[in-house]
Amino acid sequence: MTLRFRQLRLRAVTTDGVYGADVPFASGLTVLWADNTKGKSTCMQGMLYALGLERMLSPRREIPLPHAMTSYLNTDNEKRVEVLESSVSVEISNGEDQIITISRAVKATTDTRLITVDFGPMLSEGAVGLKRQNFFVLDPGAAQREDGFHYFLEGFLGWRLPQVRRYDAPETKLYLETVFPLFWVEQKFGWSAIPAAIPTYMRIREVHKRAVEFILDLDVHKLEMQRERLAELISANAKQWFTVRQELELFVARGGGRVAALSEIPLAEPDALSRPYIQLAQGTEWVALSTVLSQLRGTVANLEDQAVPVVEDQSEEVSRKLEQLTLRVDELNAERIRIHNLQQLKIADIRSLERRNATLDDDLTKNLDVQRLQRYSGLTAALTPDRCPTCEQALVDTLLSQNALSAVMPVSDNIEYIRSQKKMFEGILARERADESERRDQLSAISRQLVDYYAQIRLLRSELVAPGSNPSAAVIEERIRSEARIRDMEGLQAVFGDAIERLRNLQDAYAKLLEERTKIPTEKLSQSDQSKLSRLTELVQSQAKDFGFSTFSPSELSISEDSYRPEKEGFEIGFETSASDAIRLKWAYQLSLIELAKEKQTNHPGMLIFDEPRQQSSSRPSFQNLLKRASKSKDVNQQIIFSTSEDLETLKRITASVECQEIIFPGYILQKIG
Repeated sequence: MTLRFRQLRLRAVTTDGVYGADVPFASGLTVLWADNTKGKSTCMQGMLYALGLERMLSPRREIPLPHAMTSYLNTDNEKRVEVLESSVSVEISNGEDQIITISRAVKATTDTRLITVDFGPMLSEGAVGLKRQNFFVLDPGAAQREDGFHYFLEGFLGWRLPQVRRYDAPETKLYLETVFPLFWVEQKFGWSAIPAAIPTYMRIREVHKRAVEFILDLDVHKLEMQRERLAELISANAKQWFTVRQELELFVARGGGRVAALSEIPLAEPDALSRPYIQLAQGTEWVALSTVLSQLRGTVANLEDQAVPVVEDQSEEVSRKLEQLTLRVDELNAERIRIHNLQQLKIADIRSLERRNATLDDDLTKNLDVQRLQRYSGLTAALTPDRCPTCEQALVDTLLSQNALSAVMPVSDNIEYIRSQKKMFEGILARERADESERRDQLSAISRQLVDYYAQIRLLRSELVAPGSNPSAAVIEERIRSEARIRDMEGLQAVFGDAIERLRNLQDAYAKLLEERTKIPTEKLSQSDQSKLSRLTELVQSQAKDFGFSTFSPSELSISEDSYRPEKEGFEIGFETSASDAIRLKWAYQLSLIELAKEKQTNHPGMLIFDEPRQQSSSRPSFQNLLKRASKSKDVNQQIIFSTSEDLETLKRITASVECQEIIFPGYILQKIG
């Protein structure tokens, strides 16, 4: 996870020949100086462009380089020449000392989305015959596919960018454009935010947090993603459980039964699925399917042991059965009417309870608003019954005695009272709805049983007028009906068994998910995360002090465990700092990130670029301390590049006291070659 710039090459073919510049870089601090408008930012933007990172600056696919590389350039003798073709190349290395040279056209006949990589030090050592490969940038897939340059660059740096959530899509990769601003501060927009001017147009949720979490290699995002993944899997498991349960209940209901003792949500308890069973309606009673099945099998066995009697021998038995069935039908019809009438009354009660709950919701909202207004206005006096709480106008109640209103319930007590009422009525409503559902099942079962009884009555009546020598159709029908009913029940039991098996698989998966969830730490930050943020706070405090931060004591600074931004006493630092102190804090934060990489395991590439760091007329002592602190990067083989147009004499006095590489361009950076 290391990135080092070794050399930059700018080339522009003009009407006056080839112009260009070769800028070498070393480890430690490099200070690149050029006067304003002479090409200093051209170098910085050229390096950014070579890596295909221009969308770090803007969502538009425009070339971020100035006219000197795109249309015309000026020479030291004030001559203007037209640019015919131009390109930029940069040589970089990684933590495994692999060196590549990246080239990209700026103005050419080839498409600027093409990036060419030569595997070797083509610029610094003039290597030839190197392996070459083309990649593409800007187009979709550049960060995901093998031929995409950012996919290649991510692997070259030894990174594995995480999947993050978007506002308009489930997940996406954390793009390089959102990470590089944490160690690459360009002049136009980079100094506008702390920790960095990270682009938000990619619609990544909390993109600033995600970028910092990646650079610091925090566990928090990984843990959060694990929690979210498990929550989604548990939710999906519950949905599948509900679907299987609903399908089973519908199938059983079509067979005249209902499912009992089956939980509506997944349960990890091993015995939870041994309790459910099917109930069938027997008149007004609900009987277990196993009991009904046992009775039917006994009936069929008895019928099989007996010969089929003739009608003449069954006349008395048929008359008795007909009388019993008629009586039973009358009882069921009476029960159906009773349940139906009760159902209508209870439906009216449910509607009334729903209206009452809606009224309580409205009252609660209004009382909460009154409480909020009282709190905001500082009003603590109790309400009086003879005064309007809004306009203080006198109120006279002509229906009740004033003594009846001698005490008015405070708003807070009224809120609690309404909440308790609401909770009570919601409980009553839930019970009423459950009872209404059960009555509906009873009506359905009674109707189904009546249909069966009416069919039996018709058969028995027809048998009473049949010839006496005919076999008893009622006995035959009873046997056939019982056998068919047994087959239906066995089919119902088989479907129930299959559904329970599916639920058992879901239960096993649910138990494993719960076990996996218990292994995830409950704390938001791991000990490693807390250690990194604590050390980052110390580094920011130390550097803010070195750089002359004076809005308040640097010791009051801390790094938020939620946003990872500098804060004071739990509040993010905003407009209370001066513009120059905001820049000092920016220096401190981003320099602390690279210094933290010396001590802790992070994903920081150990490289930092500041384009024109002396913003907002920061004091020279602050700037001197910045360079002094940055120069220590050489001790740990890190790289810091500052480009500046600071007064040259002042700059040389500062750099004379620190160890750094100076690159000074007395005129335009782009000079004629040859």
